[in-house]
Amino acid sequence: MGIQFGNIVEDSIAFFLVITIGILHGANDLLVLSKHSSTKRTLLSKNFLIYLILMLLCIIFFFLDAFLAIIMFLIISSFHFGEEHFSEILKQNMIIEYLYFLNYGLVIFGMLFYNSPIELKSIMVDLVGFSFNTLWIDTSLLVTTLLFVILSLYYVFRKVITIKVVLKETLFLVFLFLVFKTTSLIFGFAIYFILWHSIPSIIHQVLFLSGSFTKKTMTRFVKKAILYWLISAVGIILLYVLTPNIELFSSSLFAVLFAVTAPHMWVMSKMKISE
Repeated sequence: MGIQFGNIVEDSIAFFLVITIGILHGANDLLVLSKHSSTKRTLLSKNFLIYLILMLLCIIFFFLDAFLAIIMFLIISSFHFGEEHFSEILKQNMIIEYLYFLNYGLVIFGMLFYNSPIELKSIMVDLVGFSFNTLWIDTSLLVTTLLFVILSLYYVFRKVITIKVVLKETLFLVFLFLVFKTTSLIFGFAIYFILWHSIPSIIHQVLFLSGSFTKKTMTRFVKKAILYWLISAVGIILLYVLTPNIELFSSSLFAVLFAVTAPHMWVMSKMKISE
């Protein structure tokens, strides 16, 4: 697809995937929070309040300093990607485990930015007026890749993961690098976000909520999420239609994504701990 289609088609497909499956994977956060709070309304109300406060703080933070908000978004998203990806393998809740989660996500973003510097610059200029330095991106990718290898070998040495798992993850990263190299930045990110993150996350959430992944439990999950998904999808579409220029739309959309990513990561981390 990256070879056959241009950026307009790729980005349209990416937008469709994100607005459907991508939004769906985070639409049941409140249901996940209520899993162990059904008989404790005070606890559920407290968690819901924390969720809203995190959203509000992210929005305020973005308008105070957009560049730092972008850095924070990358750190939060990177950790969340790694945590979800390795949640079935690493469950020790140690500092080095958190570093591994964060580093994995940074490798993903590093490869993405390395292969799409022009598109990245365009988006960054729209948001904050300048972009990441090329040398900084190259150096970050090199450092995080080396750290990924070192930490992976550490886990192999400790017999936490097998060399087979490391080789598999390495091949996936090489494949993703080639995907990012032959596609637009947005489409490349959508491929990772949907296939490597959102779909596995949905399966993980269904298993957590229902104990099994079947057509029935998946249908129940979608029914529970449909209202929140519809509100989110319509909201983003209206934002696009009503925003007078693409620069303002980019800023507004990023503010929304940043605001929902932090509380969603918090919910998923609580889910991982309570399993």
